[in-house]
Amino acid sequence: MNLKLYALKNAVTHDGKAVAGAIVPKALGENPKLKDDMKKLMADINKVIVEVNKMNLENQKKELLKLDKHALDKKEEVHELPEIPNIIKKKCSFRLPPGPEKQLHIGHALSFMLNDYYAKRYEGKLILRFEDTNPEKCTLEYVKGIREDLKALEIKYDSEYFLSDKMKEYYTYAENLIKKDCAYACVCPKKSDDSESFDKKRCSCADNDVNWSLRHWNKMKYGTYKEGECVLRLKGDMNSKNSAMWDPIIFRINKTKHYRQGSKYFIWPMYDFTAAIEDSLITHVLRDSNWTQRVELQNLIRKNCGIKNNPENVLYSRYEIEGGVTKGRVIRQLVEDKTVTGYDDIRLTTVKGFLRKGIQVETLRELLIELGITKSKRTIPMDKIYAINRRILEKKVNHYQAIKIEESMKLTVKNCPSSIVNPLNNHSKDSVEIKLNGEFIINKLDKNVKTFRLKNGFNVNLVKNDGKEAVGEYEAGEFEKGMNIVSWISNNNIKIKVIEGLPLMNEKGEINKNSLITHELIIEKLVNELPVGTIVNFEKFGYSKKEETQWIFVHE
Repeated sequence: MNLKLYALKNAVTHDGKAVAGAIVPKALGENPKLKDDMKKLMADINKVIVEVNKMNLENQKKELLKLDKHALDKKEEVHELPEIPNIIKKKCSFRLPPGPEKQLHIGHALSFMLNDYYAKRYEGKLILRFEDTNPEKCTLEYVKGIREDLKALEIKYDSEYFLSDKMKEYYTYAENLIKKDCAYACVCPKKSDDSESFDKKRCSCADNDVNWSLRHWNKMKYGTYKEGECVLRLKGDMNSKNSAMWDPIIFRINKTKHYRQGSKYFIWPMYDFTAAIEDSLITHVLRDSNWTQRVELQNLIRKNCGIKNNPENVLYSRYEIEGGVTKGRVIRQLVEDKTVTGYDDIRLTTVKGFLRKGIQVETLRELLIELGITKSKRTIPMDKIYAINRRILEKKVNHYQAIKIEESMKLTVKNCPSSIVNPLNNHSKDSVEIKLNGEFIINKLDKNVKTFRLKNGFNVNLVKNDGKEAVGEYEAGEFEKGMNIVSWISNNNIKIKVIEGLPLMNEKGEINKNSLITHELIIEKLVNELPVGTIVNFEKFGYSKKEETQWIFVHE
């Protein structure tokens, strides 16, 4: 592996400065085993970065061409996902099928953005379908939260509806299946793993006639049975190699009051049943490849229900975040247990958590296009997300100096100018005038330092430095090669708290109790006057986002 090649490529595309965050995913992508010793990998990368960043841009390009003669060739950038087969522009439709049992995590976000992308590309319809047929878990709060997430992700859909509003239609389909002898009531006691079906032995209840099943169906419907006493099963294919076809349950009793329908219904359809019916209303289903087995089952349900339209299925591997929790039920439990502060906790891989932390929607779009559509398992390193986000933020955020309290000391400069103009970023001529009175907060100085330059300011001759406080004299003149450059904050400053979220779980899947840490910084008072939600680059610290009472650390 040639880390120098990666560092040089990164440097020449970023004004001569390579960063470790962009090189780590490249290295791990080539050799995932390097993750076993991240400490050594980071040491090797940092060593190479120091070497590369010492070169000027021209020398970096020369060195890069020695390693890859085509590295600087102009390439046509691909900003499109692959074509979808069998699709007709303006006559296609896609769906967003959230279950309002939880709020959206980043896996949902990427999947929904994928549907949104193709709906826009082919000028098709995008339908929001709330799959709310689980009375125990679905709530209006989650419905509202999902709508908020979709709006934040800039996903616009053409219409929305709720499955629970179609219960009468589902009951009609179910009764017709019974009458056609394609489904039967089952009153046998079953183990939770449905072991009898997995032994590929059809339940003896299937031998009863249609009228017997209809009687039991009506008892289920009118609340005569208790939960678990009777279910409705589809007559599948007990000889199939696909276990999903072994007489699956398609309706079960649940007497929990529904957030939308109240106590109107006692039996509720299972996922495969509703998905089979609802997916027939659209042309293309983009789904996680883990659901491959369900396609055959849903096709059978549609056939038996007399529904002729089978949608085109586009299967892809689910999106997972390295070190993050992307299972909705686990996230919900963390929220309910108050292990985290809510769905917008910056340690979570939820949409609210990601966006609150400062990950841009544009970043997710670029990530989606980079990932493409594949059935191969994909675990996305956070460093990859940060690298894209950093590139996007750097085009639009302002730079400010900040100093950690524990690394600070006071500096008094005699004959100091009354003000100084500082640039705000690297991409425009924007600047800000800072009033001075000769008193500064700076990073602690080495006692051997005699002359230095305040960053974007002026030279200072040091006359005193006791390790806690320093005194110097203003000196006119330009920056001289080899002179130390010192970060500083004027006397008009404030202290802020910056909250950083570390991985919530360790490698053993245990909760990391120290996953939320606080940094205390000193910044110019004018920075804190920026609107809530503003992201800035605190130099030598990292990108940070302002909240009402604190700041959030985004990434370096």
